[in-house]
Amino acid sequence: MRADQLLNDPDSQWHMAIGRWIVAHGTVPWTDLFSHTFAGSPWIAKEWASQVLFYGAFAVAGWWGVCMLTILVVAGSLGSLHLWLQRRVSATAALMTVTAVFVVLAPHLLARPHIFTVPVLLVWMTGLVAALERGRAPSFWLIPVMVAWANLHGSYPIGLVIAGILAGEGVFSGPRSEWIGRASRWGRFLVVATAASCLTPYGYAPFLVNLGLFNSGESLPFIKEWQPLGLDGAGVVAVALLIGSIALLVADTRKTLFRLGVVTLLGVMMIRHARFAELFVLAAPILVAGPAMTRFPALRGGPAIATSRGLGFAILACAVAAIATAAVVSPRLNEAMTPQAALDAARARGLSGPVYNDYDFGGFLIRSGVPTFIDGRSDQLFLDGFMNGLDQALAASEPDRFAALLARYRVTWALVRREGRSAAHLRSLEGWRLLHEDETASVYHDAAGVPAAR
Repeated sequence: MRADQLLNDPDSQWHMAIGRWIVAHGTVPWTDLFSHTFAGSPWIAKEWASQVLFYGAFAVAGWWGVCMLTILVVAGSLGSLHLWLQRRVSATAALMTVTAVFVVLAPHLLARPHIFTVPVLLVWMTGLVAALERGRAPSFWLIPVMVAWANLHGSYPIGLVIAGILAGEGVFSGPRSEWIGRASRWGRFLVVATAASCLTPYGYAPFLVNLGLFNSGESLPFIKEWQPLGLDGAGVVAVALLIGSIALLVADTRKTLFRLGVVTLLGVMMIRHARFAELFVLAAPILVAGPAMTRFPALRGGPAIATSRGLGFAILACAVAAIATAAVVSPRLNEAMTPQAALDAARARGLSGPVYNDYDFGGFLIRSGVPTFIDGRSDQLFLDGFMNGLDQALAASEPDRFAALLARYRVTWALVRREGRSAAHLRSLEGWRLLHEDETASVYHDAAGVPAAR
């Protein structure tokens, strides 16, 4: 995988830009400051910590630094997963499992906040499973992990759900006489973990945002990662892991019922929405490793490697791999999402009013300081019929509906892909002129409201 592929998403640009804004102002935003269509509307940077980390890497070493940070996070996480598995199963089984995990993760490896859930989820899951193996409630040392997760990425509620389901095993796996005591201890942990998830600059507001995303669902049909899991190479491996995990856990449901519940839940989420593949593929091996050893003793590994030495070698190997990979390439943003020449042409002509832009150009415009028409923050903005209205206007055979949309938002110029529904409508609008066109993008403007060319 080339480092450039880590930047193959328009959201990478606006996440870095939000981090830049947070550092520059020493606070987090509470309203939309980056679009003109929803300017001033309630909006929170719920993944602010990840955004600051990305900006820090960018400030130090540009996009090369962003790629290196991403590589280190992923490589270190997979190395740690391999060490954890190797203490429980054979080296061959551990290597095969981590390889399968990487295959499923590969399409999702992008310089976006979700990448930080990889190490956080691994620590959370291994901590919960360690508690089950000891017959105790989870250590309160896991509470800071939940705090970090809540500030790094919006997926943290699933961590609470997983802990709640596994609490069933933690309670009922012991003697009946201990059920009340176990339930009390697990209950305390869950209450504290839930409270800790609210330790963000926005309190519990990010939790409500995540619930709202599923309740509204308006933006989901328009975003690729929210589509059902595809049966490409990674999809086939993910489904195979799901089937294998369920088969292993079903063999002894009396002991593994709650683990089976978690695996099934994550599997269904993954099948419905491809973006959850990473959650499933990281959690499933940790949940299945113990039952797999019990059922197939031949899977057991040899003597465990000394933790300190093994971890030291893993970290060193990850660091060397990251530096070597990042050093031999000069990562650049995807030109298809970075229409710099088109924006330069628009600025040279003095176009500064409200812009209409294609979705994939939103991140670039935020990074460039241009208020967007639409961008990737559709979990909170561009709802209440906005995205449906835009899709209907673009799908209309006549340009009148599209023209009315531009008029509603007082759009005076447009930055769009060279070919596509937006460009087709703009070419047919009366009074609109083509200012610039290249292989990446086209710039159109309303001739009636644009300064004369100099």
